[in-house]
Amino acid sequence: MTRKVVITGAGRGLGSVLADMATSAGDDVQATMRSPQKASDLQLDLDDPASIDALANRLGARLDCVDVLINNAGVDAQVFGSGVDERGPFDIDPDHFLATMRTNVVGPMLLTRALLPLLRMSAHAKIINVSAQGASMALGRTAGPDIAYNASKAAMNNVTVKTAHLLDDEGITTIALHPGWLKTDMGGDSAQMEVADGARQIWDTINGLDHAQNGAFLRYDGVVHPW
Repeated sequence: MTRKVVITGAGRGLGSVLADMATSAGDDVQATMRSPQKASDLQLDLDDPASIDALANRLGARLDCVDVLINNAGVDAQVFGSGVDERGPFDIDPDHFLATMRTNVVGPMLLTRALLPLLRMSAHAKIINVSAQGASMALGRTAGPDIAYNASKAAMNNVTVKTAHLLDDEGITTIALHPGWLKTDMGGDSAQMEVADGARQIWDTINGLDHAQNGAFLRYDGVVHPW
């Protein structure tokens, strides 16, 4: 059976590799990107509710359901102009903090809401919210220098558990997923894993998800991550 998979942030990095893996597995992949030059009718600006609604309408016209939604797209404060040494709680620009929250939390929350009718049409839908180690209250003291990024992923974790609770009786499985420290534009060259290696483990974890894991915070390899 061909699954219908929606992946955000598929223009590069982890999202691009996951989209290729899903396509190779025979899934019907809707790989959204912010750049219209690359994405045509799959353009998605998570900062714009109208763009989110427009994408949902286009997908509703072509799909009978969504089996897997991977909310992968995300940014850190550097994207908005915060310097390397300007991303802590004592020095980050408040506008950069709020912009990061909008992209990483509000956008995916609104997209999930917009695609909910299609997710409900799937027999075993999965919502994967890409989180981060820095979102953990247990580990966030030392993990990652960007307070906006860490706080946004912590907020996304809370959205995840709320979503999981509200959709539990419908059999929709929602998790937060720490993708590992990957050698992407955000992760940098000093990261621990190549993107392809991390993506392979993430894909195996997604494919092996059981509804008993609904509301969990997992690592890329399926191991439970501390909150």
